[in-house]
Amino acid sequence: MKKSALLVLLLLYALSSYALEGKNSLSPSSLYIGALGGGGSTTWYGLVPKLENQNLALGMSMPTEVKEGGSVWGAFAGYEFTRTFAIEMSYMHYPNATITFDPMSLFSFLNDDLVTFTTKTETVDLKAKFMVPLPRSNFRVFSSVGAAGVHRNDLLVNQWHISPAFSAGINYHMTDHLMGEIAGNYTAGFGEAQLNPSDSYFPFLYSIVFRLAYCI
Repeated sequence: MKKSALLVLLLLYALSSYALEGKNSLSPSSLYIGALGGGGSTTWYGLVPKLENQNLALGMSMPTEVKEGGSVWGAFAGYEFTRTFAIEMSYMHYPNATITFDPMSLFSFLNDDLVTFTTKTETVDLKAKFMVPLPRSNFRVFSSVGAAGVHRNDLLVNQWHISPAFSAGINYHMTDHLMGEIAGNYTAGFGEAQLNPSDSYFPFLYSIVFRLAYCI
């Protein structure tokens, strides 16, 4: 909740700054492309019951253990219309997650006595990016909001799902053609109430990445 409130405040501040700039302060349009890397995680652990809540019934349908988290990598491209507004598309590959079930679970029964599976997650998103230049510097604080196509690929599911996506961070123009950023990213997940929730679950996604772009 606190993160969402911070993003909303930053977005409103950026919109106000953009409105105050006026038509006479537009900077030359700029196309940029780059690569990103950092750390992040899926949130499959949310399906694992807490120790005090574990019982035979939940063990039939819920995972008993999850291993996830690690390196995140990807690429991005955007078009900067002014110093305060850009449209950006990015691709991000998240670390794989290994999900473990009880040998007596429905998952094991329906999948030839398997007790684990590995799931892959990647996203393609499109966001509007609002930036606030810091006085007397080449730094800009930014927030982004848009939609992401989340791809889950594993033994049970190979599907895409559209989810809200948000980012916030700071960037710095090192030269006229080179820009660096540090950004935090969040993509919403999806789940349904059913006997075997892992059959429909799309995890929430978190990451912190460094991004380096070439401005054309």
